[in-house]
Amino acid sequence: MTALTLSEIPSNINTYERLLCWAAQCVQSSANGKQVNVTSGAASFPACQVQTGITADNTERFIVTAYLPLDSNALNAADQKTWMATNDLSEAEPHENLLTN
Repeated sequence: MTALTLSEIPSNINTYERLLCWAAQCVQSSANGKQVNVTSGAASFPACQVQTGITADNTERFIVTAYLPLDSNALNAADQKTWMATNDLSEAEPHENLLTN
């Protein structure tokens, strides 16, 4: 993915939950329909998807699913944070409407 510019994170994002939802929407946008074959012989799924749905407790929720490639050597490195093992999914920029308030 194109490098993250911290100043492009909308200033009204003020919780980790909102940051997660925004970041997942950016990855979904930049992945531009990429698919991942999760189970051999089964249909592929979007590499990143943000949906809405109502769960069994009757709560409307965002449902975030992401299949991000990773570097297992970096994942197991004692001197690295786990999130640094994530490899790029795409070189594309997220849609510009996601990069403003």
